[in-house]
Amino acid sequence: MWRKPFTVMFGGQAGYGIMSAGALVAKAGARNGLWAFVVNEYPSLIKGGLNTCIVSFDANPVKAYEERLDFLCALSQEALDQNYNKLDRGAAVLYDSDAVKPDRDKVPQAVTLYPVKLIGSLSGETAKVMANSAMLGAFCALSGFPIEKIADIMKTGFIKAKVLQQNLTLLYQTFDQTRSLFAEEKTFPLSFQADGNRKMLLNGNDAIAMGAIKAGVKFAAGYPMTPGSSVLTYLADHAVEYGLVFKQAEDEIAAVNMLIGAGFAGVRALGSTSGGGFALMTEALGFAAQAEVPLVIVNAQRGGPSTGLPTRTAQADLNFVVHASQGEFPRIVMAPGDVEECFFETFQLFNLVEKFQVPGIILTDKYLADSSIVHPYFEDGDLRVDRGALVDESWLNDNQPYLRYRAAEDGVSPRAIPGQMKGRHIATSYTHGEDGFYSSGNREYAAQEPEITAAGLDKLFAKVPGILQEIQGVKLHGPQAAELTIIGWGSSKGAILEAITAVNQTGRTVNFLQVLYLSPFPAEAVQAVLQGSKRTLLIEGNKTGQLGAMIRTYTGLSMEEVYLKYDSRPFTPALIIEKIKEVLL
Repeated sequence: MWRKPFTVMFGGQAGYGIMSAGALVAKAGARNGLWAFVVNEYPSLIKGGLNTCIVSFDANPVKAYEERLDFLCALSQEALDQNYNKLDRGAAVLYDSDAVKPDRDKVPQAVTLYPVKLIGSLSGETAKVMANSAMLGAFCALSGFPIEKIADIMKTGFIKAKVLQQNLTLLYQTFDQTRSLFAEEKTFPLSFQADGNRKMLLNGNDAIAMGAIKAGVKFAAGYPMTPGSSVLTYLADHAVEYGLVFKQAEDEIAAVNMLIGAGFAGVRALGSTSGGGFALMTEALGFAAQAEVPLVIVNAQRGGPSTGLPTRTAQADLNFVVHASQGEFPRIVMAPGDVEECFFETFQLFNLVEKFQVPGIILTDKYLADSSIVHPYFEDGDLRVDRGALVDESWLNDNQPYLRYRAAEDGVSPRAIPGQMKGRHIATSYTHGEDGFYSSGNREYAAQEPEITAAGLDKLFAKVPGILQEIQGVKLHGPQAAELTIIGWGSSKGAILEAITAVNQTGRTVNFLQVLYLSPFPAEAVQAVLQGSKRTLLIEGNKTGQLGAMIRTYTGLSMEEVYLKYDSRPFTPALIIEKIKEVLL
């Protein structure tokens, strides 16, 4: 039987510290033996609008959020009005008694309302930024969440002693006030006990940036675009600490060309954007492939088409990313499913793009990019940087004349970087010969243009078998044999894993085929699993089933059942469990 985690939502107008409140509570739980999953939702507005932060707690690691709420803290009317239907049986609703007027007809049965004077107890605009402290004090009083755990986290988060003291005073005042109104109210079901294990609260973008730093990134460039921007801000914030340079470019076209320049110079570099920004980068993506310059870009998907939904999630850029840019060339597209893969596979991708001298794309989305999770410290002691076929001057002395694009069975030529004596430092987007000169623009080559053109493309695609050997294209989760095999990719991983764990505890058997690398497509690995599957269910966050179409293209296999979600919100375990039950009936 599936046990839903205890889930609390904090909601209110932007500026009231809603997300800070969620992070405080999650950190307090993490330091005392609990696990948490934190999801922030906010509209694309310059100022105002409803912000919500959902925190799901459990005694065991939480892999996904759940929309059914056990506790709602509402600082604004919208926070209550938009969430009546998410209140679970037995839920508690704490609301600001001055700002919120509940519609009793909409309150589900067995839900208890707790009006408390929160914002109204404060004076002045500055005081309102402390409304979250008042809310947390009342939340602790009503739920039984230990207030001293919150206070301990606060003491490490404020720089100014006066501001800290003001917030602590408000926290305890509201706690006492609420206790005087609603004595003995306790709904938080979990116990607190520090286990001594080191844990982090981080989101997918944090983990990608950390993986890049571990891989030796020394340059980052980009133009801000939600939800990809926080990769760049993380790198900028830690630039001095790790000796890297961050450049905010005038647009994405400039940014990607800076990244190619860095890669050409032998510097590991990272860019991050979302679909619209990635669209501007696509011509240069082909340039990197033609010049065989290593390049890594993050595309954090959001709803589309066009500008779409800047702060909402989707998995709709898959077809675009695997085919982006003109012509044909191999690229590596990796879609992490959780923060663990964001860190380790980002590190791996930097090794791969240098080893095979190809562009690489990290395909994530707003849900994974922006959601935080309590996670143990990464065990990264075995990670080793592999710079691939970089040559030194001694090698260059012994291998003259040096041909940058020398033909090779595996498609990979030794690479010299600018400044090395006897190297030939040329990077061109034109079709070229082994020495890098333009085929039509060079009389010697012009007569052989058809042969050189075909040989150049054959060289690029000769890299594909080697890439497929290096990557773990798929992961099979759950039992090897099952009544039902779910196929999915990216951020839906957590919800699918929670769902199949719950269903398998009932005696039914479901497994999950996660496609981790989407280009080059791991056709043999996918086919091997699906040919042995009894029934199949495709789960994707887009309208057209893009992964399903890729599977048909590469394997000839079609999915029997399809569950697509394209309403700007992620999958939840409860939704997937319902779908599994429907399929297995």
